[in-house]
Amino acid sequence: MKRNIVVVGMLLFVSATIWSCSDSDSSKSQDQDQNLEQSLELKSKTLSEAVGEITASPGFELITMSANTKDGTEEESDDRFSINREITLADIQGIYEFTQAEEETTETKMYKKHVFERTGDSELFIIHLPQEKATSPWKLYMEEEGDAELDNDFEVSTSQYHSSTVMNSDGFMFDYLLDADIKIEEEAAGEIFVDWNMNMSPDRKFNYVSEFGFANGYSVGHEFMFGDTTEFAYSLKMGDEVLYMEEVEYIRATNEAGAEYEYALSIGDIKIVKNSDSNDYMVYLNGEQQEDAIIEILDDTTVSEGETEGEEEADGAFCRRAFDIKITFDDETSVILSDLIGEETLAQLDKIYSSMHDMYFVKNLVDVVANEAYQMNMADNSENEDNSEE
Repeated sequence: MKRNIVVVGMLLFVSATIWSCSDSDSSKSQDQDQNLEQSLELKSKTLSEAVGEITASPGFELITMSANTKDGTEEESDDRFSINREITLADIQGIYEFTQAEEETTETKMYKKHVFERTGDSELFIIHLPQEKATSPWKLYMEEEGDAELDNDFEVSTSQYHSSTVMNSDGFMFDYLLDADIKIEEEAAGEIFVDWNMNMSPDRKFNYVSEFGFANGYSVGHEFMFGDTTEFAYSLKMGDEVLYMEEVEYIRATNEAGAEYEYALSIGDIKIVKNSDSNDYMVYLNGEQQEDAIIEILDDTTVSEGETEGEEEADGAFCRRAFDIKITFDDETSVILSDLIGEETLAQLDKIYSSMHDMYFVKNLVDVVANEAYQMNMADNSENEDNSEE
């Protein structure tokens, strides 16, 4: 009897597997059989659904945090740009708990107040604090009624950290790296990666990359590079699958050659391209050019001319609502891309990407606590050295 049950179970498993593979192949075949208009409608819907799931996730509040969220307009100091200072992961390794305990100032202690206490060793830089403070970092050093009852249920675990600022006769140089995981109430909330360097010497080079991976499998990314070549990119992925990608590369004119540029916008398997070698935009479906489709740029101020001049031009993208796109299909029907994707989806994409440069959460929480940990450890090391000399 057992053997019969096993055999039947195996047959059911094999049948289910074959059906699943057949269904998957059928789905792929249907995608390939769709024309440009059908595929664009489907992929736009998939993009809108993805943005909806992202905005409903805990990580969305973190990534879109900004100074506009809080009351008041006072300017915060940015300790990352302290002249000629370097903080590495080795300087801040350990576990730090939010305590809001004020420490007495001594001659050897280099800080007046701290709200974190180093409670353990770790190869990582780990901070625990209440999520009420983490999501309102301007309240980090503000004592409020009920603070004593808050739980340290928010964790930032940093595996890579480096912040260096140098100013000399050659100019200003800044180098920054962060790789951190976030948990809320012990549940994964997201992953942050930032790689940023500036060289304000005569060469004037700027490179910035930021990525945020949500716990539901989606990720968003922003890249910007400025120098002899200017590039920017915005992306939204599900795992390795690209749901949205917008890229621009611009090479400045020289005495020998004119300016060169290429623009590309991808929504799933649909790609719209224009470069300095062509007068028209081209559209591809699954890698095949749709020669009868016509692309028109509406209210364009940046891409069609290729006149990217600096970092602010990274705002000149469709996902930042700098222009719109009209697509006319081979049957002479047409659609406006913003209408197809939806105003709410575009507004949320703009909110996400506008927040991903110099992220407020990183600057005003992770870096602030890293600076406190650095000062704390420097003061402790100095005090230990003084005690050993005695």
